[in-house]
Order: sequence, then structure tokens, then C-alpha cells
Amino acid sequence: MVFKPPKSGKQDLVGFDLGTEEFRFLELPDFCLDKLFCYDIKAMGGYICLTATYREIDTVVVDVWIMEEYGVKESWIKLISCYQPEFIPDSPFAVPLAFSKNGDKVLFNISYKCRIFNNWYSLMDKFVWYDLCGERIEKVEIRGIPSVFEVHFYVESLVPINGNAVMINNEMP
Repeated sequence: MVFKPPKSGKQDLVGFDLGTEEFRFLELPDFCLDKLFCYDIKAMGGYICLTATYREIDTVVVDVWIMEEYGVKESWIKLISCYQPEFIPDSPFAVPLAFSKNGDKVLFNISYKCRIFNNWYSLMDKFVWYDLCGERIEKVEIRGIPSVFEVHFYVESLVPINGNAVMINNEMP
């Protein structure tokens, strides 16, 4: 998905549906109209999830939004809003990764980065659970994990990478 340049005061996400081969437009929550923010967009728990990180006067704010009903602007709900003091020398980026099995927690990758000559460098990464009901953060300890890492998702699929290939006896040539 990409952002469509705002026209007449609204911003949209532009996505391409691989199944129908059509472009679709999704309006962002209203907060996006007047803020400059870094964002992350993904599917999470069957919903479209938008993470927006932006600065206020003396704070870095991370908002996580979920679109409950696909294509309906009014169905955006703010799931979490976290605040970090601006005096932290690096900028934290919080990226939600998944809901817990019962849906009451969200797993985040918190990445502390610094910017040097228009390039971002990771200083430290960590995982945390955010309890939605108790509004508490629980650190996740994983022995042997490096202090700086990247998170990538892997999803199994029965669809071959080369969709034009013909299968012979249930095997790819």
C-alpha cells in the first residue's frame, strides 16, 4: 500500500488487490490530516493495522489504529497511544507484530534508531507485550538474541511463486 497525495484535505491509502487486480482506496483516520508522521501498515489479526509515530511539543507519540470493517473510514479505532519523552536521544519506533491467542495483548517490536545524514541506524531492538485491558507493558526476554535485529514475517502458501509454471504430477518442473 502507498499513500495517495492529499486532495481537498483527505489522505487515502492506495492498495492493489492481487485477486481482482484492482486498485482500492482506503481513507485514513482524521488525525492524519494535520500531522507529519512515520508509519507502518500491515494486516494483523485479520484487520488493517496502521502505526503512526509523530512528534508533539515535547513528546514522541505512537498511535496504533485498527480498521475493524474493511473500507469503512468510520471503523478506524485507536487501539493504543503511547508517549515517550523527547529527551530520549534516539527515536523509538513501535511496530505491532501480532495479537496474543486470546486477543488481550499485542506483541510489539520496539526499535530505537538514530538518524545520521538522512540514514536511520538501529541502536537497540526489543520485544514487549502490551496488555490492552491493563494498559501495561511486559518485557519479553529471549536468551541469546542480539541487541539489534530485524523482524520479517513468513507465511506459508500453497500458491507457487511462479504462477505461470505448469505442475506435472503435483510437482513443479
